[in-house]
Amino acid sequence: MSIRPLQSSLARLFPQPAIACLVSGMAVAGLGFGWATQGLSGITVESVALATALVIGVAVAYRFPIHLNRSRKVEITSVPLYLMAALLPGMPFAATAAGLGILIGEMSVRAERGNYYSDVLTAVGRWVIVVMAGSAFAQAYEGGTSLTFAGVALVLWVGDCLTCPLVISPMSGERPLKVAITNGRDSAPIESAQYLFGLLGALAASVEYWALVLLVLPAVLVYRAFKTIKEIQHSTFAMLESMADAVDLRDPYTGGHSRRVAKLAADTLQAMGIRGPEAELVVAAARVHDIGKIGIPDSILNKPDRLTAEEEALMQTHPDRGADLLARHINFRRGVDIVRHHHERWDGKGYPHGLRGTDIPFGARVIAVADGYDAMTSDRPYRSAIPPQTALAILREGRGTQWDPVVVDAFLQAMGWAADRQEGVPAAEARPDLGMAQGTADGSYAVVGFQRSKTAEEAQGSKSRKPRRSFRTIRASATPTLSANR
Repeated sequence: MSIRPLQSSLARLFPQPAIACLVSGMAVAGLGFGWATQGLSGITVESVALATALVIGVAVAYRFPIHLNRSRKVEITSVPLYLMAALLPGMPFAATAAGLGILIGEMSVRAERGNYYSDVLTAVGRWVIVVMAGSAFAQAYEGGTSLTFAGVALVLWVGDCLTCPLVISPMSGERPLKVAITNGRDSAPIESAQYLFGLLGALAASVEYWALVLLVLPAVLVYRAFKTIKEIQHSTFAMLESMADAVDLRDPYTGGHSRRVAKLAADTLQAMGIRGPEAELVVAAARVHDIGKIGIPDSILNKPDRLTAEEEALMQTHPDRGADLLARHINFRRGVDIVRHHHERWDGKGYPHGLRGTDIPFGARVIAVADGYDAMTSDRPYRSAIPPQTALAILREGRGTQWDPVVVDAFLQAMGWAADRQEGVPAAEARPDLGMAQGTADGSYAVVGFQRSKTAEEAQGSKSRKPRRSFRTIRASATPTLSANR
């Protein structure tokens, strides 16, 4: 086994388990301190019964999530977690109940969602800490006033937003602050409704615990309303996917391109060990990454010759066009940047904004590799496809310049090609029959010496259609002459 793949694997696996250990360790320490200082003080049979009902409520809520967008689900757990913090006596008692409910809920969906045990530990630990903070606030301002209950809701909501990056950032590579802001913005309507119900329930339960039963029917109605709204948004995104397919079908050579790129992206993410909502977001973005081409004339998309400077400039607007179109769809807000930057290069020579390295959204880096491979191995109006092995050799030689090296390594692994296969050997020497991958002055890569032969089917139909041009030099970069542009 080579050193580089091992190092990349460790780099991917270390952050989330380390965070899980840190967060769960802090939660256990807080619980230990709380139980040691407060003990069982104030705990009654009624409070134990209430805690049991709320734990069940948290666990059941995991089975009925609401999909906020293509990458994030929201469980209706905020109401029972809030009631734990606001009503249960003693900070350690409330936090323990919260941790137990989250643990049961996370374990019930772990296999279905593809979560790791470290994800479960992080979720449990962060909610123990958040509920601990909310309960401490409630105890500091005793009296059961509406202001106290509102303060508990604010503590829990802020704590949720601040700790959410502990779960998402290690998987997506996004900056924690960006994740916190996005999570707070996207979940605000649903979370506001949940905390409002929780506040009403806390005010009622401060008089009689049984009054909480009165909230069940309104809560179910609100859940159904939000779920219906989200289902409508999902239908809208399905329509966008159909539009993306229609764009592909405008050119007979690119039919199914977006679906193939999505499949290649999914395989790459699986090779990287990335699953769950973040992987779903990247795959969804791959399905619509070229939707901006809906505004590009057929005369440019299907032009058999090299594009003029004006045509290239227009072609390079399609990532922004697509992102602007998708930005109108609130359910896909986090995927907009992925679509906008899928033609950026690792070395900063791409477009539309010349981002480099990890400034490029992670999902865009994945799609760039998958998109480049499918473009190179597909027939286009202006050139014939190149063999898969040649395309893989080009990807390998372009790692660290045009493409993210970690993503390329994962892609090669998914395709059954070792990243270090004959390291340093040009593609022509690795497979002399496929031509040679050469670097050019502008940082692109060209395959020289490959001439595509007609298949028997093409030879049969050559009399009925214009023969496709075949160039001796086939470019494969994200520069203005690139085959992946069209």
